[in-house]
Amino acid sequence: MASQHYLSARENWQIVAQQGGTLAEKDAADTIRAYLDGKYPAEWTVIRKPQHLRQIYYEYTHARNHERYVKPEHPTENDVWFCPILKQFRTLKKAFATGGGCEIDCMIENTHTGRKIFLEVKNQGPIGNAHERAAKYATPSIIEHVKEKLGVSYIPFAYIFTGEMVERLDYRVELETTYGFAPSHLFMWHKEHPSKPLIHWLETNILPLLKAAS
Repeated sequence: MASQHYLSARENWQIVAQQGGTLAEKDAADTIRAYLDGKYPAEWTVIRKPQHLRQIYYEYTHARNHERYVKPEHPTENDVWFCPILKQFRTLKKAFATGGGCEIDCMIENTHTGRKIFLEVKNQGPIGNAHERAAKYATPSIIEHVKEKLGVSYIPFAYIFTGEMVERLDYRVELETTYGFAPSHLFMWHKEHPSKPLIHWLETNILPLLKAAS
């Protein structure tokens, strides 16, 4: 009975965490979109849940071992191969192979230069591992591969953290250390989600990267 109570409480915590995360993602995207549309009409596109990285792990390993993704003569349901016609990875039953990538929270694109940056937004209470899960976008291999994919020299990711975690010193110093390789790409947003600090960070650190000529 105790174990059932524990599992129920854990499931409820996960639901609350997911709702909080979704709200934070929406707040960030809506705030940024409203600001950019108002100040720079038709110059920026803001997309929630862009699909650009949905096969990023397949892409990365394919670039280093093409033979791994050659279509077998007699493919099974477990095989994944690169389709040159579709220019994506597929399986026997699906034209788009899942499980070999990730879905990031938001993308900002400058419509004049075509430059893009991906935003990962994590909301977390006083406990959890959201900040650790976001770190997959901070690995050297992923960063370098996406830079090559986009044809840019800047780090194509930015990281927004919010919730109770950003009010705690232990989490703040952990975030500052983890993302110390790109401190200007890290933004710790107070849990009330005030727009002015977010916009100031955006104007100061993010938009200049995307305005530069390709």
